[in-house]
Amino acid sequence: MLHNFQSFHTCNKNDKPKATVIEFVGPPGAGKSTNSQVLSELLKSKGVRVCELQDIKRYVRELGFPERLLVLLKLVFVKSPGIVYYMLTLAAYRIYSINSVYRFLRLIIFDLALQQLRKNLCIDVVVLEQWIIQELWSATIFKLDSYTNIGKHLSRFYFKSDLVFYLDIDSNTASERIGSRKSNLSRFDLMPPKQRIEELQKYNTYLFQLFENSTCSHKLFSKGYDRPEINAAVFLHHLDKKLNPN
Repeated sequence: MLHNFQSFHTCNKNDKPKATVIEFVGPPGAGKSTNSQVLSELLKSKGVRVCELQDIKRYVRELGFPERLLVLLKLVFVKSPGIVYYMLTLAAYRIYSINSVYRFLRLIIFDLALQQLRKNLCIDVVVLEQWIIQELWSATIFKLDSYTNIGKHLSRFYFKSDLVFYLDIDSNTASERIGSRKSNLSRFDLMPPKQRIEELQKYNTYLFQLFENSTCSHKLFSKGYDRPEINAAVFLHHLDKKLNPN
């Protein structure tokens, strides 16, 4: 199962490092995917063993029957109280959406897979351009008239991250970048420019609120206008401070 992950190797308990989890947050068009990719490549060039979201997805796809069954059992018997509480929280705000629940379940499965990867393989840093904060935002936008109160309740469902990087960008620039994308995977991709700008302005404040609600002790706010190489150097500096505080 693990032989396809050739950039890592299996670890003994004595030499297995505690992987640092980095989570990117930001509006659509802010450059999360590009910035996370550049940071990952920079870390790899320095000999750091990096696990990315695509690695986790690939791991889930390649799971054999026993491993899939184990994930399912953990989902049902370990994670079910949190899942039910999440659904009740949505219901309290009159959010009745299969998609909202599906996004959360998918992330829980990815998180279980990540725990298994960190247990079995030597991984130094996990770089995630789309993780729990971003997904909870995506799961609840377009569902409410006001987002003043729901954010503090959703923060109970955050996964633990060691560093959270927020990439900020104004709605006009974000809309232009989204409009120039070739893929139409995001709901914002399908909107006309005027509507897209209005929706981004409405929901970006909510996303930043979710970011602020994170209890992560290392949060960094950065501009999405800077070149990814510049941001990567800044991110690497903060990562080094986190790993080597002295």
